[in-house]
Amino acid sequence: MALRVASSSMNALKFKIEVTANNLANCNTSGFKKSKVDFGDIVSENSKVGSGTRVTGTSVLSAQGSQKLTDNPMDLAINGQGFFRFLDPITNGQVYTRNGAIKQDDQGRFVNAQGFVLDPAITLTVDQLYSHISEDGRVWAKQPGSGVLNQVGQIQLYNFPNPAGLYAMGNSNYTVTSASGAEIGANPKSQGLGGLTTGTLESSNVQVVGEMVDLLTAQKSFDTNQKVIQAEDKMASLADLIR
Repeated sequence: MALRVASSSMNALKFKIEVTANNLANCNTSGFKKSKVDFGDIVSENSKVGSGTRVTGTSVLSAQGSQKLTDNPMDLAINGQGFFRFLDPITNGQVYTRNGAIKQDDQGRFVNAQGFVLDPAITLTVDQLYSHISEDGRVWAKQPGSGVLNQVGQIQLYNFPNPAGLYAMGNSNYTVTSASGAEIGANPKSQGLGGLTTGTLESSNVQVVGEMVDLLTAQKSFDTNQKVIQAEDKMASLADLIR
């Protein structure tokens, strides 16, 4: 029994260490949201004594990270709740992110570093010069020569009943799951969504000190369970000698 209990704990802790290491590796990734491992006990069918622990899942902690200045007028950070939505032009799949590093492609479309298109799409024509984006998501462009400002688009944000249930697919991108619930879209600064800050990006919400404490705790627990297995093995060998 002790071997099975300790073994299950070591497997769960190994996964915890991997998740913590990934959090630490992305402490400088814009828009990254740390993941948390959820554990549950294994109940024995034949006794009231537990049979160990297991990983029941992971959840995304959507707490806002700090904002860092970039001086790039197209960089956006969300001050409050919400996600940007982008469309993968190859798969036509929708992804959600807090990373607002936006640029224009050769067609004038607003895209991210992966070439995913901001959704709803915003495109500037050759006779429109990007000016700025308002806190409420309105996109403004200048007319060459006259300098007259015209609104050329509207950025929308999206939130979910349970953002922790989003599925992390890498590059600070997330997809909808049954646990997250369906998207709720609206303009920034409406329906509880945050406003936009230009010339800034949201940093990762990973707290390095906290992750290091979690890592050391998990490693210590892993080593302790390893000693339990060694002790159980030694006791079993002594029992065999007695028999």
